[in-house]
Order: sequence, then structure tokens, then C-alpha cells
Amino acid sequence: MYPDFIGIGAQKAGTTWLGRNLQAHPEVWMPRLKEVHYFDEKLHEPRNAAPRFTHRVFGGSAANRRWRSQVRRRTKKHLKRLYGKKFSGEDFRWDLRYYAGAPDDGWYASLFERGGGRVVGEITPAYSTLEPYVVARVHGLAPEAKIILMMRNPIERVWSQTVMSFDRGKNRPIDTATEEELLRHFGGEGALRRTDYLRTLETWGAFYPPERIFVGFLEDVEFFPEELLRAVYGFLGVDPSFAPPKAGSKVHTRSTGSAPAAAMAHLARRYRAENAALEERFGGYASFWRFCAERLAEDPPAEERLPYPLWESRLWEEWPGPRQTRLQSAPLSLSATPKKADS
Repeated sequence: MYPDFIGIGAQKAGTTWLGRNLQAHPEVWMPRLKEVHYFDEKLHEPRNAAPRFTHRVFGGSAANRRWRSQVRRRTKKHLKRLYGKKFSGEDFRWDLRYYAGAPDDGWYASLFERGGGRVVGEITPAYSTLEPYVVARVHGLAPEAKIILMMRNPIERVWSQTVMSFDRGKNRPIDTATEEELLRHFGGEGALRRTDYLRTLETWGAFYPPERIFVGFLEDVEFFPEELLRAVYGFLGVDPSFAPPKAGSKVHTRSTGSAPAAAMAHLARRYRAENAALEERFGGYASFWRFCAERLAEDPPAEERLPYPLWESRLWEEWPGPRQTRLQSAPLSLSATPKKADS
């Protein structure tokens, strides 16, 4: 059984929020582990069991470190359930298959067997960076799948990714980072590719038609969370009237509050052209993104820090464009017509 839908990103653009609210729907089944990482990582693991196990246990890559961390966490959870007499054999067997199995197309299909009778899917934000030949393989396995891409102001997305990198990878607060370290993160290949939404849409759009690609905006998570979920539910063909109990609850808010104005100005200069292209394609919120990039690049603020996300800053009030009074997130077939700039 291959997935009916695949969330492909973008990282730090509301995918965890979306995943939790999809898991809450009674007609949807997703692995408890949101990010399966088959097509970006596990597809390329050694086929032989011995080197694969050696890499996972001793390898220093981010993927291997994540595997070890998840195995420890899941083992503790199963032991806790066992002692509390709430042990789930199905959950344990799924974890055993996922963490100890040999990844191939059959293995990937088996991850969704528990969802029989429901709409099944997964969300792995790294899929937004896949090369066309890998997306071709995805399409070969799941040609009727529906694709979901969540987008966020590139300035904010890269900053949030950088905060997470220091918080998780370096185990130190972002405030301890030097200017050189920040610039290295901002210009890294991972940051650039994860923020190139138009390249992602072009790559996936070569295999999936516009009506099968849903484009969401993080601003809609903030301003219209219930409407956004109804739209996504409807897109997936499940009951859109279902109201999850925590639709408005935010997750992963470690990077909210404020951000260094100098860093925002640097990112504004780096993503100015990208934001202009996004405005040309989508208008609406992307027009605000372009406005932020121009203002921060041309007239960097005097204050040391800016309210963050940027819709909480004075830029939102100074933006001359019309405020969204309805949901902008929609299938690409309904949002792909180029729109005139709002300002």
C-alpha cells in the first residue's frame, strides 16, 4: 500500500502542525513518526544488513544520529507502556519494521498497511529538495498521490531553520552564534534548496498535475487555521467538517518572539529576488514577503531586534497591500495564475 498523499515540505513552514491535525482525523492514517525519509535517505542505504547496521550504530551523519536518538526514545516509550500494561504490539511491530528493516519499495509500502480502509500518507519536508529522477520514482510508486507543500516567508524560514540547527545540532542557543557562523548557515546548500519553492513546484509539477498539488501558507496557519484544515481535508477527500481539538495550537515555537534585525536584513538581501518571483506567482502573502525583503534590504531598522514572525512587526502595518480576509492556501490549479503586485 503506497501513500495517498505526501507532504513534501517546506521545513519550518507548519508541517508538524499539519501532521498532528491530519493524524487527528478519523479517516486519515499516518505513521506516528511524521518524517519517514524514504526517498531522500533510506532509499540510498546499503542493501547488505551488516554495513547498514554499522552505519546506523556508528555513523556520524545527521541521519544516523537521528536513527539512534529515535530508537532510544521509542525503546523507552515501549518499556514505559509495558510497565504500565499499555503495551501495543502493533506499534512495536511497526517500529521494528521501520528501524530494523531493509528499506526498499516493498518495505515503504508496508509502513502504511495499518491504515487500510483510510486515507494514508506521510510528511517528510526534505522531499522538497528531491531531484527529478527521485520524484519520478515517487510517481512510479504512487502516481495518484496528492502532494502538499507548505510555504513560509523565505526570510523567516531560513532563520527558523538556523535556530533549530543550533538548538538541536549544536546544543547551544542561537544568541551564541558568531556572524560568520550565521552567514555560513544562511548560505548553505540545504537552506537554499529548502527555500526554493518555485524549483520544488517545477520539479514535482513535472509529474503531478496542478489539481493534485496543494500549496499552503504559514500565515493561514496563524490567521485561518480551521479554514486551512477544512481545505486540506477536502483536498484529500475526507470529511472537511471534522474539527480537531487543537487546530489553533502552535508547535515548535522556539524561534518566535524576536529576531536580530541585522540577520533579517541580510536574509532580505539574499532572498529579495526570490520573494519578487513568489509575489509574481502567488500575490497575497507573497506580496508581504516581497515588501519585507525590500524594506529590510533598503532601510535596515535601527533597533537591534525585530518582532518575529514578521507579521507581528511594524512591517505588517506599514505594508500597503490588502490584508487577507480569506484563505489563500489552495490546490495549485486554483492559485497558480500570476497575480498583479499588491503594492
